[in-house]
Amino acid sequence: MKTLVTLLLCIFSISTFAQTNDEIRQAMDEYDYEKVINLIGPGNQDSLLVSVRAQALKAMNRYPEAVKELNSLILKDSTNTKNLVELAECYKLMGNSRQAANCYQKAVNVRPENKFFRLQNIRALLASADYEDAKKACHGWLEQDTCSATGFKYLGQAYEGMEDITSAFLSYNAAYRRDSLDYQTVARIAGIFNNNQQYPDAVMVTERYRLTDTTSVDVNRQNAKAYCMMGDYQSAISRYEALKTLGDRSFTTYYYLGISYFADNWFYGAYDNLNEAYRQNPQDINVLYYFARSCSRTSWKKEGAELMEEALKLAVPTDSLMTRLYKGMVECYGYAGDTYKKIEAMQNLYKLNKDYTIFYSIARDYDWKKDYQNAVYFYEKYMSLTPKSGREPVYDEEGNLVKDAVTRYQLAERRVKKIKEEDFFRNGAPDDEFFRFQKVEKKDTVAQR
Repeated sequence: MKTLVTLLLCIFSISTFAQTNDEIRQAMDEYDYEKVINLIGPGNQDSLLVSVRAQALKAMNRYPEAVKELNSLILKDSTNTKNLVELAECYKLMGNSRQAANCYQKAVNVRPENKFFRLQNIRALLASADYEDAKKACHGWLEQDTCSATGFKYLGQAYEGMEDITSAFLSYNAAYRRDSLDYQTVARIAGIFNNNQQYPDAVMVTERYRLTDTTSVDVNRQNAKAYCMMGDYQSAISRYEALKTLGDRSFTTYYYLGISYFADNWFYGAYDNLNEAYRQNPQDINVLYYFARSCSRTSWKKEGAELMEEALKLAVPTDSLMTRLYKGMVECYGYAGDTYKKIEAMQNLYKLNKDYTIFYSIARDYDWKKDYQNAVYFYEKYMSLTPKSGREPVYDEEGNLVKDAVTRYQLAERRVKKIKEEDFFRNGAPDDEFFRFQKVEKKDTVAQR
């Protein structure tokens, strides 16, 4: 009897499990991911079901939960590349490209011959701006496949990220020799030509590509920019209008098309496109400059004057900004130990904020450098500008004199007195005026001899 009951229970459990699995499979087929998540609760020990739950969580943008489930699977089997890739994809969707790269690297370690894993690893490294590791990964790929145009292309991107433009160009060139129809490679090469003001070369390489494909947005952007920079505005306008037809609504397309129309004396066309560029980036001085001029040549003359005023405000920094910058400069030169440049920055700072206490800091720095002539000059300048309230002794709230409390004015006064006394015993200086200029007079005497 017990055996029969046990058998019935087993049959019931298997039947229930099969029914649940069918429900899960049907829910997945119908993209009902919430139902899948509810049917497969957290902490499930079945690896297959945990994997399905992770997929459902990922589909519903619940990435941290999906990551937790996938990590639990990888702890059981670190060689399962499917789970590693799923985990990498979750990290990518979370914006954590560096962690995604780590997962792809683990997949590469398991299956080094798999180019997809290598490709995704390099892309994730480039996305995380880890260009040094991306370069190493590209070299690892090229060690196995020296004919790979893709390996050289991504190596070029790594070098470009490292600002090694020469190596980047050589890598792109190697990729181009292997595949001259890769639009990314062509666009990158043309971009380097444009940045290096080699506009005819940029036109040549992009026009050659356009013989087989005229729809690449990246290639056409570089092609159009080269024509614009060469002064061939009619060709630039044609290319940029074609880009807009392809759906390109980027800032650079509107901007360069606008200035091309402006240079070609079609100011209403310039206005329309620069207006859109201004909407996308209202703080760009170049956009403001050309947009203002376009307004002035069309029906928006008053707006043009206002926009040019706006450009001028952006071009000329405010006193508050310059004060902040000079304060930062004083700090940086101080830590760098460049005393004289620090002093120069403090003098420029005074011109902006008229804070007389700066002269005390200048005097202290000259004093530290044993330039006593200038130290005394700035101590006395500070003292002459100190108001009466700043020269008096320090009293407490009850009106009693605070012992050992010394004001900055008193410190300056004592220091000037001590410097002059020491100089008197050394040089016998008769008065302040002689002290202030004695070094200059001594130099003149030596020169006369």
